[in-house]
Amino acid sequence: MTSSRKTKAALQAAPDLHAQLGLRPGQSIELLKELHILTRDGRLNQDSRRKLKQVNHLLQFIEKVRQELPPREGGLLLADHGAGKSYLGFMLYDLWRTRHEPGRELGHLYGIETRADLVERSRELAARLGFERMSFINTSAAESAASAALPDAFDVVTALHACDTATDDAIAFALRKQARAIVLAPCCQAEVAHEQGAATGAHAAGRAVAPPLAYARDGQPAHQRAALPLP
Repeated sequence: MTSSRKTKAALQAAPDLHAQLGLRPGQSIELLKELHILTRDGRLNQDSRRKLKQVNHLLQFIEKVRQELPPREGGLLLADHGAGKSYLGFMLYDLWRTRHEPGRELGHLYGIETRADLVERSRELAARLGFERMSFINTSAAESAASAALPDAFDVVTALHACDTATDDAIAFALRKQARAIVLAPCCQAEVAHEQGAATGAHAAGRAVAPPLAYARDGQPAHQRAALPLP
């Protein structure tokens, strides 16, 4: 197939791929490949499909919030706690950079993450993509409110499955930073793992305990038994 035919076929296939994957209008296929959610040939495994569904579900709520917030000169400021590989941050940036409503466009997005290797990887990807209004801070949610690298106030604070007490810390951060909106999908993996561990010990000691929580599919690791996909 010639180069021009390949290009034409790719353009024709793009809308079909958006429909197949349940992507939002304008969502970048190339970005999803950069994030390794999609393979280079546009394929999606089950784990990536689950992650994509979770992120897109949260993006819907964030977009509603964006439309309702009062405008801010210079654009809206967002903090994403427990950013991890920054799927949410990059996909949000990609969607919002095409918005041109004065005061409601993206001013700056800050990804907050404790793992230095993930922070560095996100910084490199943002630089490569030319996403200049993204910064990544290597700190915990608990310590981030005191970080000099972050502004004094935010418009939106998000956290997608920030582990253990990090969701609570993200809420405390939002209150201290006078955030105008908080969009969260809490993680209860650590709590459930702890409770299940306690239940196992109680059974071994012969004490009566409540039945274990029946959250998960068979074969899931114990620490992930509460990680249900968002509806």
